[in-house]
Amino acid sequence: MYRIVAAVVLTIGMATGAYAFGPPSPPPPPPAHWAPPPPPYWGPPPRIHRAPEIDPAGALAGLTLLAGGLAVLRGRRSGKSGK
Repeated sequence: MYRIVAAVVLTIGMATGAYAFGPPSPPPPPPAHWAPPPPPYWGPPPRIHRAPEIDPAGALAGLTLLAGGLAVLRGRRSGKSGK
C-alpha cells in the first residue's frame, strides 16, 4: 500500500513540476513564401505586462506534494516488524 501511495504522490509531484515550466513551445512557422501575410493592425501598440513565473499557490502545492512524498518514503518500514 505504501508503494502505491508513494508512486501516486511522486507522480503528481513530477507532473506539478513539469507544469511549472509551462506548455511546450509551438513549432516554428513555415517559410515566408508559404505563410499568408499577417493582417494589418490598426490599434494602439500592445502593452507588455510582467508576470510571475510561478504563483505562490502553485509553489505551495508543489512543496506540499514533495513533502508528502518524502514523508511517505521515510515512513516506510524496512525489514521485518518487531512482531
